[in-house]
Amino acid sequence: MKGIKLNDLLTIRQENELWFINNERSVFVSTRAFGALQKDLIENIGINRLKAFFFKYGFQLGMEDAQDIVKNNPTLSLMEKIELGPIIHALKGYTKSRITESELKVEGNKVTSLYFKGVWENSYEAEQHLKNFGNRQGPVCYTLSGYATGFVKEVIGEDVFFKELQCQGDGAPCCVWEGRLLSEWKQEAEEFFSYSKELPILKELEQTNEKLIIERNNLAFVSKTYNDLTNELIKGNDINSILNILYKQNHVPIVIEDSRQHVIASKGITIEDFITVSNQFSEFSVVNECHTKVKIFTFPKGISLKTPIYLLGQIVGYCYFIYENEKVPNYEIDSMILDRLASICSLLFLKEKTEIDSMEQVKGHFLEEIISGKYTKQEITRKADFIQLNLSDSFYIVTLTYKFLNSNAETQFTFYKKLLEMVSTYFREEKNINVLIGQQPESLILLITEKQVQHNIEKVIKALISNLKKQIKNAYFLAGISSKNSNIVDARVALDEACSAVRLSSRDKPITLFSDLGVLGILINNENEQSIKKIIREQLGILYENIDDNKLDLIETLYHFLEQGGNLDQTADNLALSKSGLRYRLNKITCLLDCDLRNPQKQFQLMLALKAFKIVEHDKIKQLQID
Repeated sequence: MKGIKLNDLLTIRQENELWFINNERSVFVSTRAFGALQKDLIENIGINRLKAFFFKYGFQLGMEDAQDIVKNNPTLSLMEKIELGPIIHALKGYTKSRITESELKVEGNKVTSLYFKGVWENSYEAEQHLKNFGNRQGPVCYTLSGYATGFVKEVIGEDVFFKELQCQGDGAPCCVWEGRLLSEWKQEAEEFFSYSKELPILKELEQTNEKLIIERNNLAFVSKTYNDLTNELIKGNDINSILNILYKQNHVPIVIEDSRQHVIASKGITIEDFITVSNQFSEFSVVNECHTKVKIFTFPKGISLKTPIYLLGQIVGYCYFIYENEKVPNYEIDSMILDRLASICSLLFLKEKTEIDSMEQVKGHFLEEIISGKYTKQEITRKADFIQLNLSDSFYIVTLTYKFLNSNAETQFTFYKKLLEMVSTYFREEKNINVLIGQQPESLILLITEKQVQHNIEKVIKALISNLKKQIKNAYFLAGISSKNSNIVDARVALDEACSAVRLSSRDKPITLFSDLGVLGILINNENEQSIKKIIREQLGILYENIDDNKLDLIETLYHFLEQGGNLDQTADNLALSKSGLRYRLNKITCLLDCDLRNPQKQFQLMLALKAFKIVEHDKIKQLQID
């Protein structure tokens, strides 16, 4: 470069045993010592923080060298001053640097565009990184990038950014770099800003400490709140008492509802207002602001937080915080408190469930004692007073049984337990009817007093079966209802009536009243069972001999045909048969019985025999169906 000697760019002198480079006191540091520093910093503060640390270090070096160039060479053009940067960089031993492409546009005194590209060979920074860590994915020459950036920025007075495109530390043969105005990098300038905005370690530690203190205080507040709520639970207080404690602390309206969206308890908001608000909920998410189980909803006048209440792995309800009139939740704290409230509610529900289960067991055992005939009427009614049940009233016994629709259904025990809970919950919560529930193989036994069903037991049981069908899809339910009994000591008789009635129930007619059996219900008992079987044999003839699956199908076909009054279409639908298939079966039955199935008198006798067959041969029919 004209008029400039290399010695003018780098003057080294010694004075009083101190070294000065370009009149700045300097020290000589080996690249191996730099490598040790580089290695120690990476291991202690991490590669990401090292980037900013070394970039700023190189930036300062480049800026100081540029200040000397600008001060001592006022006659040089901007391009000439910039071209001196790689020379000085090389003279100081950092790298062998050269520019391969350059472009500089100046309008007036302002640089409007800048583009430089070049190569760094034998970078001291890449050399030491390779020795200490081996190849790394991405560039490692952060001081070199910082130097070029600081140098050119100081020369032209505009923000620039130089970055590596490839690096020896990444396995490339040499380091390739590129520099532009910061405004020309656009989105790629984010790397520069990340270096510039990196906080000093002490400042970051200070901020981290402040966050930890805030977090500690938040956890202490949440912990105190949880302890207060737990103490209320330990004292045996109910959900309303617990909500009172919480509402006094945060003054945020609270609502607890069950899984059917029935409000169990509320504080700070009426049930009517909550229903209005919840109908307007619109869900949205706040990233990293809320507990994962807590959902956030907006409504026209505010915000709501909602979290589920779990019991034995199932959602049994929800907890809500309602924020109205521009009140904004502290998502982190409030979501933790809401989660703790859900835990408390879960414990309350578990306590309630345990009490209910225990009571249902007591009531089931009591029903067994009633049916066994161990006690007098006075003893039974006295014991019934303890469970708030008036057994001096007339009552019904209901047998509720079920049949699975597929072979993949639940185990008998699991299904029975679920069914028992559903029936108990239905009568307790939906109908507010005090029922005694007992167990028999594959069936439940219900004792229901007449006053509670308002003289319409069939309607109540029909509603029960409809409710069960909605909840359980893999089974259907059949019921038999005894006659009305006025003396509780006759419960055993009533149970026999219900069991006889349920044997005539079918999927298309799931409920049978004992009164529907007419005279047959009166005739069938243990004392005359053989006489009844004789009548069945006389009417069904060969169909009643050596019964197998084929004969059972024919008996079932005949029963439905007679029950439908001889209507072929309806009978075919009930049996899921084609008309031709039905006619074939009826012809076969006619031949076997040698009678006219259209004869009213014969129809009556056959129907009576078939009903009796279903009752007295119930166990045989069931075994054939199982086999």
